[in-house]
Order: sequence, then structure tokens, then C-alpha cells
Amino acid sequence: MDSSGSGLVECSAQLESNPSLNTTERNRLELERKYRWFILEPAILLLFYAWNVSWLPAAVFTNQVVYQACTVTFGFNETLCAELGTENESAAAQELEKEVQPYTANVLMAKSLIESIIPALCSMFIGPWSDKYGRKPVLLSTFIGSFFTYSLVTTICFLSGRYQIDPWYYILAYIPAALSGGNCALITGVFCYITDVTSEQNRAVKMGVLEAAIFGGLLLGTLSSSYILRWTNATTVFGVAATGILVGILYIKLYIEESIRPHELMDSSTSRLREIFRFELVADLFHTCFKRRPNFDRVIIWLVIAALGASIFALEGTGTVYFLFLRERFAWTVKEFSFYDATAITLMIVGNLVGMYGIKKLLGVSESILAAIGFSCYAIENGIRAVAYEPWHLYLAIAISMMKGIAGPMGRAVISKTVPPNDIGKIFSLTTSIESLTPLLSAPVYTYVYRATLPWYPGAFNIISATVFFGCLCLMV
Repeated sequence: MDSSGSGLVECSAQLESNPSLNTTERNRLELERKYRWFILEPAILLLFYAWNVSWLPAAVFTNQVVYQACTVTFGFNETLCAELGTENESAAAQELEKEVQPYTANVLMAKSLIESIIPALCSMFIGPWSDKYGRKPVLLSTFIGSFFTYSLVTTICFLSGRYQIDPWYYILAYIPAALSGGNCALITGVFCYITDVTSEQNRAVKMGVLEAAIFGGLLLGTLSSSYILRWTNATTVFGVAATGILVGILYIKLYIEESIRPHELMDSSTSRLREIFRFELVADLFHTCFKRRPNFDRVIIWLVIAALGASIFALEGTGTVYFLFLRERFAWTVKEFSFYDATAITLMIVGNLVGMYGIKKLLGVSESILAAIGFSCYAIENGIRAVAYEPWHLYLAIAISMMKGIAGPMGRAVISKTVPPNDIGKIFSLTTSIESLTPLLSAPVYTYVYRATLPWYPGAFNIISATVFFGCLCLMV
């Protein structure tokens, strides 16, 4: 019998043999029995598909911003601007690329900052609030916010084909997703929900399945994005993303049940909404995260949080300028980047399976060592990127670093095993807030470094990333 079947039998046996179980534990067992195969994986797959099909992680959106900056902001000829980022760039277009790229980098930096500041602040309230009033409202709000964002991006892109629209309007479109908590609230809600509905024995497997859903969504988005763009246009790509998120909203609304009992004293929607803005929730969050714990647990928690935050600093900073770097250094188009990204994601899925089921289960390696291995892979990959001068060097980097994807999940697994269940939501909330705030520094730093080194060494930012990931490795060790 597989692990899902044995888990189902175990849940049923506990429910039948222990009629005196408390309400919380009985609710968890009932939900664990219901979610034998899938919990939030289909919705998460759709959301990350939407993110990658439209972002890739930067290609389609970046190309659209480059084109509108070229035609609207700089006022160049549409025919010449249309050559930017294609396989047939003329010498004039290549010179124009160097003029438009710094402006585009500023737009992308502003987007990154909006997606960091507001969600980080919201998450400090949303995490503790969800401990009392439920996880489902948090999940729905993040999906709905993302749906409005992609709908607005679709509308702006559609109108830009008929009117002169400055690319800075795209920044306004990302405000709804930020106000709903963005990925910060999403990750907090998802990990808290999985913690609520799974036992400690099955939790790692479910988190592994969730990670596979994330990579699966990214892979599907990568594989389909360039084809949708080639057969249709950028507006259709963004519309497909919005539709995928809408299906995810329906899945959560109709299938997912609330995992905790709402607070009995405040059961009206208005009262619950008011409770989000209570600063006592934030005070409780910080008290939980900083209070003394036995066995150096507080130190362990903060070492992991520091490593996770620093890794997001490098990842988000790199993501801000990476596609611009590939266009400049290797003259890559969306099609070439799609194949590269798909290969990287596929190798990461294989690497995660090797790490989780090969190294961890067979050799019994701890989560902290696996996280250290993941960070070392990141450092090696960025080191190779820094000195790459042929495209195959990039493929060599992703092949060697195929186990990098285990760093984040294993870091969170260390936290989940270190703190009691009633503290997990608050710890994860602060962790994701810190992760969301790091682009405040990384986006301008990487943008500045890329612009300053563009004429003579476009890949210099990779050295920063390699150094940061080496620091993360030291923290985990």
C-alpha cells in the first residue's frame, strides 16, 4: 500500500478508535482523510503557471515594457522597436537596446519594490489573524488580488495596441496583488494550511508534492508561453494567465474547507476584517519570534530565517536583470530562454526527487544539511554564470546545480520541526515578510550594478549572488 493509502487508513482508524478526540484534532484528521491525493496543489499549479506564462520569469512582460518604452517614452520608429529582442536585430536595434534597457530596468525595479513593501507589511497582520479566523480567506484574497492584477495587465496591454500608453501604467496594475498580500501572504497561508491538515509524519511528503506542483506550473508556463506569444500576442498571454488564476479561485472556493475553527467572539465578516488591523497581532508575532526557547531553538530559527531571506535577496535581485543580461550577453530571444528555463525547471524537479528520496530517505541526511547542499548548488551555478561566455556554459551550470531547489523547502522544514504547532503560523509570517522585504535592497542594488557594468561586464551581478549563497551555506552549516 502506498503512503497515501496507509495515511488514509491511519486517519480512519484514529477517528473510529478515539471518539474523545478534541475538535481541532478531529477536524485535522477529517481533512487529512479528505485530502488523500491533493490539497492546494492544483490551485498553486495554476497560479505559478499564470506567473511563468506571462513573466517567464521576465521575458514576455519585459519585452512588452521594452517595446512600449521604445515607442512611447523614447518615440522611436515602431518597426525598429519591434526588432528589439528578436533573432534579426539590426545594428541600429542593438544600439537602441542599450539606450532602452536602463529605462526598462527602472520600471522592473519599481514593480519589484511594490511587490515587496506592501505584502511584507500585510503579512505581519495576516499571519497572526489567520491563526484565529482561518486560512481560507487568506488564500482566496491572494488569488483574487492576483486575478485583478493580471486582468489589468491584460487590459493595459490590449489598449497599448491602440493608444500611446506609458509602460509605467503597468506598475499600477500590480497594486491589487500587493494589497492582498502577494506571494508573501500566499506562502504563509499555504504552509500554514498544510501544517493544519497533515500529521508530522506526512507533512514532509505533502510539502514535497506542493513543491512539485510549483515547479510543474512553472514548467508548463515556460513551455507554453513562447508558443502562445508566437501564435497570438502578448495580450492573449496575459489573458491566459488571468483565466488560470480564476480557475484556481473556483477550486479553493468550492473544494477547500477551512482548516481551523473561526474565533467564536468575532464571527461577522466586518468584525473579522477590522481585526486584521490590530497592532496587538504584530506585537504577538514579534514576541513569539524573539522569545527564549530551550536547546538553542531561537538561534536555530533565526539562522534559518537569515539564510532564507538572504537567498531571496539574491534570487529576486537576479530575476530583476537576468533576462536583460541574456539578451545583451548572448542575444537570446523568448524562444531560446523558454527552452533554457524549461530545462532548468525539469532538472530542478529531478534534483528535488534525488535529494528528498535518494539522499534524505536512503542516507538519513538531516534537513539542515540538505538545505546547505541546495545553497551550495546556487553558489556554484551563479559562479559559472559569472564567467560564462558561451550558451552551453549556462546549461552546464543548471546541470551541476540541479539540487538547488531543496534549499527553501528544507529550510522551512527545519523551522516546522523546531517550533510548536501554535507558533508555526507566526514564524512563517515573519519569515515571508523578511523574504518579501529583501527586494527593497536587492532590486536597486542589482539594477545599479547591472547598469554600471553593462558596457564592459554585464554578468557582474552573478558574483554578488554567488557570494550571498555562499553566506547562506555557512549559516546552515
